[in-house]
Amino acid sequence: MTPTTCSSCSSPLPAVAADQRRPDLCAACVARSSGAVPPSTLPPVPSWPVGPGAPGAPPMGYGTPAALVTRTRVPDALLLGIAAAAIAGVAWWAVVATTKTTFTYGAIAVGILVGQAVLIGARKGGVVPALIAVAASLTALVVAEYFIQRTVAINDFNANVPLWLGFSTAKDIVREAVEDEPLTAVFWGVAAVAAALSAGSRTRRPIL
Repeated sequence: MTPTTCSSCSSPLPAVAADQRRPDLCAACVARSSGAVPPSTLPPVPSWPVGPGAPGAPPMGYGTPAALVTRTRVPDALLLGIAAAAIAGVAWWAVVATTKTTFTYGAIAVGILVGQAVLIGARKGGVVPALIAVAASLTALVVAEYFIQRTVAINDFNANVPLWLGFSTAKDIVREAVEDEPLTAVFWGVAAVAAALSAGSRTRRPIL
C-alpha cells in the first residue's frame, strides 16, 4: 500500500515520490537525509500530526468575529412610526372621550411610544429615525387634538359637529385650543423631545 504521509514528518506526500528509493519520505526529508540541504535551511518538522483534524494537533485559533453592521431601515421606521402614531393618537382620544378630562400628559406617552416604534423599525438610532419619530408624534398629537376638541364640543355643548370639517377648519380648531391652553404646546414640545430621544440615540437599541 502506497503511504500518503511522510514517515518522518507526517506531512502529506506528493503524487510522485521525490525519491523512488524512499517513497515514504517527502522532498524535504529526502533532502535532509541525503545532506543535500543543510538542516538549518529546512522548515522545522512539526511535533504533532499535520492535516485538518489530525489527532494531537493544536486547536485552530479563531480571531474575534467582525461586528455586524446594522443599517437603518427607513421604510420600516416610517411604517411602524405611522402605525404607532395612529394607535397612540386614537388611544389618547379614547381616554379623553371616556373620562371627559383633557389628558395633557398623554402627549408625552404618545411621543415615547412613537419613538420606540420608529426605533424598532429602524433597528438603529440616528438622525433620520429621530426626525421620523418627531414628525409622526406631532402629526398624531395635532390630529388627536382636533378630535378631542370635537368630542368636548359634543359632550359639553351638545353640538352637532360633523366628523371632518376640512383642513382649514381643523387647523383653526387646533390653533384655538392651543391658544386657550398654552400648556398643550409645552407638552407637545416635551413629547417631540421624548420621541427624538427614543429613536435618535445611536447607542439605543429597541426594547423588542
